[in-house]
This record gives sequence, C-alpha cells and structure tokens, in this order.
Amino acid sequence: MGDPKPVKFIQHLRELRDDRGAMAALKRSLAFNADELGDVRAYRYVEPFVQGESEWRRHVYYLVAGLYALHSEEGEQSLAEVLSDLWQREQQLRSLESHFRSLLESDPDQLPDRLRRIVTYVRSKGASLNYERLLGDLLHWKSQNRWVQQRWARQFYRGVQVGGEGQVETHAEVDA
Repeated sequence: MGDPKPVKFIQHLRELRDDRGAMAALKRSLAFNADELGDVRAYRYVEPFVQGESEWRRHVYYLVAGLYALHSEEGEQSLAEVLSDLWQREQQLRSLESHFRSLLESDPDQLPDRLRRIVTYVRSKGASLNYERLLGDLLHWKSQNRWVQQRWARQFYRGVQVGGEGQVETHAEVDA
C-alpha cells in the first residue's frame, strides 16, 4: 500500500474548504518562489503533514494546498485527463496544447507558476480535478525517467482524432 500521508492531506484540505481564512492563507502561498515555502499563515495547515520530508516534497505539499485553495472543485480525473477533455471540447485549441507541453517540460522552479495558470484555466471552464492524484504525481515530478510526465502526455493525447494518411487533425488557434 502507498503512503497514506497524501490522502490524509487532501482530506485535511477538504475539511478546510469552508474556512475562508485558511483558504486565503493557502492561496497566498502560491505567490512565493519555489525556494520559499509560502505565507507563514499557511504553515499551520501544512506543516503537520511535511515534518521529516525533503525540501521538494515540502514544496509540493504547499503548492497543492495553494492550488486546492485556488480551485477546490474535486473530481475523478487527473489533470492531464481534464485538460485532454477541454482540449477536445475546444477543438484542439493550440494554445492549450502549448501550455500543456510547457507544463510537461517544466523544471521544478517553473512548475508552480505553470500549474497555477493551468488550474486557473480549469477553474474558468468549470472542470474539477483529482487532487490526490495531482499530489501523488507531483511528489514524483523529479523522477529521472520522467514517468509522471510520460503518463500525463499519454492521458492528454489519448483521444486525438487521426485524419487521413495518419495526420493528426488540429484546428486553428482561436484565442490568438
């Protein structure tokens, strides 16, 4: 069985969902750089879950807490699956695909800002996310073989329609 800490952490965030002060503190922590752990007011909500963790894992917990505070609508799909559905619904909008590819190529310093932008987009479309999966995936983001990024790419492109002669059908960018 996997580490129960991420599941307990997301449950903890669910319990805080109606606490406007807690959500505000967690959301403010998104404004900090990767080498900072965020708003000190967020510590009381995250620190009990990150004792003894590596710096990377600590950053991920703070990041996911901030993203949850930004958009706490939960669902069953992973971030890549949600983005794939939106991409298909919006006729394979090139800018969404470009943002997704940038996310996959993100180094740890770029990841918070790119994720914040994508979660803001997901929120604007009324879609929901599976935060347990997101937290679990991000904890392994720095894996040498990049298995998280590879799985996300497979999930994103799973529904692409292939046209004649093996060409992927894409549509013009509509938000240029």
